[in-house]
Amino acid sequence: MTFANRSMRCFLQDQDDETYNALINAEIMNLRGQINDAAVCALASSLNSGKSCIIQHSRAFGSGHAIMGCANYHARIVFSDGSPSWLIRVPRVTGFAVGFPTHLAEALIRSEYATLKFLETTAVPAPRAFSYGIPSLSTDRDVGVCFLLMEEMPGRPWNGQGDRAKVWKGLTEILGELARHPFPMAGSLYVDSLEDTPFVSTVASDRFVVLDPWGPFGTAAAYYAGWAEQYLALIADGQLYPQFPVEAYLVYRFLKDAGAQQLTDPTENELFFLKHVDDKGDHLMVDDEFNITGIIDWQMARIVPRREAFGPSLVSADMRALCGGGNGVLGVDDVALGNALCERRNESPNLANCLRWDDEKARRFFWGLGLEGEWKHALPLAETLLRVFGVEAGWEEWKQKALADYGDDERLRLLLRR
Repeated sequence: MTFANRSMRCFLQDQDDETYNALINAEIMNLRGQINDAAVCALASSLNSGKSCIIQHSRAFGSGHAIMGCANYHARIVFSDGSPSWLIRVPRVTGFAVGFPTHLAEALIRSEYATLKFLETTAVPAPRAFSYGIPSLSTDRDVGVCFLLMEEMPGRPWNGQGDRAKVWKGLTEILGELARHPFPMAGSLYVDSLEDTPFVSTVASDRFVVLDPWGPFGTAAAYYAGWAEQYLALIADGQLYPQFPVEAYLVYRFLKDAGAQQLTDPTENELFFLKHVDDKGDHLMVDDEFNITGIIDWQMARIVPRREAFGPSLVSADMRALCGGGNGVLGVDDVALGNALCERRNESPNLANCLRWDDEKARRFFWGLGLEGEWKHALPLAETLLRVFGVEAGWEEWKQKALADYGDDERLRLLLRR
């Protein structure tokens, strides 16, 4: 069943720092207690020519300490001969402020493994994946938790500072490589076992909200409409935007209809491409000269339409404008990355046909109302969203027209009667 999981947003820290860090420590100590370090080392050793190893857990957690992501815990696997270290990546299914339902964690593990195995066949600098395990399927090799074994990439997460032009140039090279590997449908990569060849299956949930598996889709229109429909179901069920359900429902109904239509180019031969959907910038590992040494955190990667794959995304977004509504105009970094990408258009026919740097429709579509809890904060997002998709009327005028246009929608009628 689809359900909202706002806790997947890392910044929901209602407690003071001391309380928050204490809760994090308790959670991670509990998670560490479930990990069988000896079984992890035995498996890693068997996959790396019998080299002995140890597991290094961070001594501190909380903000800024552990090699721990918003939704995953990592421990380092260090080999005795000094060869490159590995990581064990464990979903935080019991997190107090974050956490996946177990069934979703299991699906995401297999999807990320499949994505990394596919990337091994390309020139994209991504971690090699060595194994994964799922206790409910008895494939965890006694490790005790869902896990993914992967290579630790060199470098440090990019913080958006430094030689941005060099980072954009490196990123366009990677996007150009992804453009050489089209897929026939939208979804996420998946495997049923370690021996499987990755295949396109259902979409691997969403960045902010736990969604039912949906897809795969043969058309962009079906893909976008399917995503919006899941949000509509959550709003109608009272799980999303309960403070302003009618307004939210109207916006997402608009996205399902007009938004999905505008994001589809009927003149194009529809092809789909792998996209890193959590591309905030810290997914890029860089060295001291700002060369990209790797791309990490492929957990919710999707196969998406060209416009979304190679158009404005989070990595180049002015996040203040995106979160606050802004004016829907592309920012300085959007333009810089777009120009760098345009310089490579002759290297890939798919890039040449998919450049969509004239607007941020796809980015705004998925940002939606940003899970805002108050209408006064969501309203600027709604107004900008409508403007980006060509609506000239103000909010109140558009709302009245939308209420009339969608008057036969039974879920909307129920919301209006509440």
